[in-house]
Amino acid sequence: MLKIIDAAFDRGRTAILLLCFILISGALSYLSIPKESEPDVAIPIIYIYMGHEGISPEDAERLLVRPMEKELQSIEGIKQVSGTAG
Repeated sequence: MLKIIDAAFDRGRTAILLLCFILISGALSYLSIPKESEPDVAIPIIYIYMGHEGISPEDAERLLVRPMEKELQSIEGIKQVSGTAG
């Protein structure tokens, strides 16, 4: 390993030229790769928070969580819905 470092110090211009070549080829590669401005990425999990001050956990589950779970289950493509009240 030290031989490579010593060789780089002995041949400074060659090392700088190699570095410039690597940087330029990396920049050209980055520019030539096709990119999307807004890629369509599937997000597997969605968290929804509903808060209401002064309500008991039982009432929160009955009045907030259960109706929201029923509405979310009607959406196509939803595999699992779970809710907690606290």
